[in-house]
Amino acid sequence: MAKKVDTRAIAGAFYDSLVGTALDQLHDVAPKLAGVTGNDAGAQIDAALSPQTMPQVRNFLHGLAKEGVLDHIDDIVTAFAAFVSSAAGQALDASVISAVELSEGQQTSIRTDLRKRYGEVAVNFSVDPSLIGGLIIRVGDQVLDNSLRSRLSAIQRNMLAG
Repeated sequence: MAKKVDTRAIAGAFYDSLVGTALDQLHDVAPKLAGVTGNDAGAQIDAALSPQTMPQVRNFLHGLAKEGVLDHIDDIVTAFAAFVSSAAGQALDASVISAVELSEGQQTSIRTDLRKRYGEVAVNFSVDPSLIGGLIIRVGDQVLDNSLRSRLSAIQRNMLAG
């Protein structure tokens, strides 16, 4: 008996993987390329990229440099993230974990910042007093851990290694 396969789901997962990888690579390289302009932009792009960078991302960045718009890379990556989330027809899921309850104004500010960067985002706020201070923000598969707990753990690891 033939195995029933949801080809649409498999194709969707492959699409998400490709686009997600490209977006992750653009997010990683954008800070390294801030302010890069001029004739040596191509060499600076190649130096900033890892060997695992998709050829499409490499070609895209070289195209931006050729057109003289590489200095807008942060805005372009943000717009691409918004395009990807809207093309998928759904909001990205985000969670914000804080050490204390955030005010409505703080929550609104965080939602606004996340929407500027990622497009439509469904944000869930929660409290974890063990963080001591700071925030942990998860959007899709990306995590920004700016909690005091993680910073103290990093200091402890450095002291033990040294």
